[in-house]
Amino acid sequence: RYLATYNSLTDKHLVGYFNNARIRRHLQRSGLISRSGRIIPEKEYRLNALRRDHQRYVQEFLARAIFHKVLDIERHHQLEIKQKLESSVRKERVQKVKVRLECS
Repeated sequence: RYLATYNSLTDKHLVGYFNNARIRRHLQRSGLISRSGRIIPEKEYRLNALRRDHQRYVQEFLARAIFHKVLDIERHHQLEIKQKLESSVRKERVQKVKVRLECS
């Protein structure tokens, strides 16, 4: 029962450990303490973690959407180039046939 409520961040015997600058920076980046050193309650920590996860998901989704849109635009551009080239080839063939008919 005691271990379920134990919080190492509030343990008086670990104050020296948690005052280490590297450890504090890690705890801040992990979202366990605020910049001022306030311990973030578990409920708030979980909410913040969910927000971060959701933000990461949205960013990945947008990145994928942008990537696929760029691919679609590039495919469309390549198709236009191909169609213009084919049209140009057809016009050239027609011109050659007209020249041959005029010469004969």
